[in-house]
Amino acid sequence: MKKMKMRYWGWVLAGVLILTVSCSDWLDVNPRTEMKENDIYTSEKGFQNIMNGIYIQLASKELYGVNMSFYFPDLLAGLWSPTSNTTEKYIAAFDYKQTNVEKTITDIWGKYYKCIAHINNLLENLDKTEVRFSYGNKELLKGEAYGLRAFLHLEILRLFGPVPREAAGAHEAIPYVTELTKNPSRLVSVSYDQVQKMILQDLDSAEMYLKNDPFTLGSMYDLNNPHSYQINYVPDDDWHYYRQTHLNLYAVDAVRARFYQWIGNTQEANRYARKVLAAANPDGTEKFVLANEANTYTANFGKNLVMQCEHLFAVNCSDHQEKLLQVLTGIGTNRPKIYLMSRYLQTIYEKEESDIRNRSGRYFEVDGQYAYCLKYSGSGLIEPINMIPLIRLAEMYLILIENLPWQEAQEYFNTYRQARGMGVNIGFNSDSEKLQWVEKEYRKEFYAEGQMFYYYKRHNIQTWTIPARVTVPQDGFVVPKPKGQTAFE
Repeated sequence: MKKMKMRYWGWVLAGVLILTVSCSDWLDVNPRTEMKENDIYTSEKGFQNIMNGIYIQLASKELYGVNMSFYFPDLLAGLWSPTSNTTEKYIAAFDYKQTNVEKTITDIWGKYYKCIAHINNLLENLDKTEVRFSYGNKELLKGEAYGLRAFLHLEILRLFGPVPREAAGAHEAIPYVTELTKNPSRLVSVSYDQVQKMILQDLDSAEMYLKNDPFTLGSMYDLNNPHSYQINYVPDDDWHYYRQTHLNLYAVDAVRARFYQWIGNTQEANRYARKVLAAANPDGTEKFVLANEANTYTANFGKNLVMQCEHLFAVNCSDHQEKLLQVLTGIGTNRPKIYLMSRYLQTIYEKEESDIRNRSGRYFEVDGQYAYCLKYSGSGLIEPINMIPLIRLAEMYLILIENLPWQEAQEYFNTYRQARGMGVNIGFNSDSEKLQWVEKEYRKEFYAEGQMFYYYKRHNIQTWTIPARVTVPQDGFVVPKPKGQTAFE
């Protein structure tokens, strides 16, 4: 492919990352939609392909395809039983200076900011383009881009930023990058307060541009079934299908809920979590429903292990099974790098046989003393769908259960628990008892989704014993920025 005629400046992170690349370096598009690079920003389809490329990058090995879903944060949370003298063991021991761990951290950091660079380039070109867009797609693209920029910076903040309970407003946090630039002074970390302010500004912009999101006009079922004749809404443009795999209007509210929960503003976190739960289709039915045995595991269609009906935002990874090889799934007689000692399973799931997440052979395959996770590779009659959830409805429930007084939280907890197949109601007697249940549910619910570590960090819980004992060393919760970045700053 020829070099782009349009020239743009990349920006430096980790000392050496300069993005003056051609589309072929990062935009892995389907051949049916492949375009010449010198045409990429001269048509509506070109802009859409750039956005597709950004989502593909989110599903890369460096981010949610491997590292930021079941791998790096879950190792830090002690959810796996890695073999000694492996990279996984060093990560689980918070040995951030070990060579392979440093490389993993650099890969994560670099890929996050590379995605942000492409988002900024897309926004810059959307602002100056003379291309005429159809069906409100320019606004959709802008809304998704602003929402993604907020989402990704929040993800970086949660991993590399300070423990929120200890962070002062002036505390140095992370770079918040909003434009492509060759000016190094724009690439240094800004304060914790400034990052918060900029996340909210981007979410405000996302909400404004996504106000006519076609997701409001049809259900998830409608938009996931472009060839079905039994649907209530057919969008004008194929670009409008599968909205939960795009940063959509409802995901903006979910990101707000996660953001406010992170910084400790429980009132606002509750407000946006409730807003997501109240989202409805035009016919009045719920937009998102909790996964249960009937709608997820025994349905006539759409069986899956990633609870697709709860997806507020997810990414599709067409080559996910290849990415999982040797990491989450083994090859031949070789065990995967990520596994769990089988004796821990019933400790985690508390021997709840009715729990849909604890059904034999569903989420874990037990082979003697080892248990292998099947969430992304499929099990039995449930095939993988190669979707990686980034925000699910369960998180909104758990935010409300955690924040509300125990008497009020009880109803949300019972609704959530019943969906998971555990019909006997649990009665809270205090807020402290309620929080013990919330911690247990985070562990069960988000196994292999990378969320447990952030629960511990948010509460500054420095020791836990399930599945095995973990003690966080001093500064262990703050993953260090790559050496190139710290030297640069």
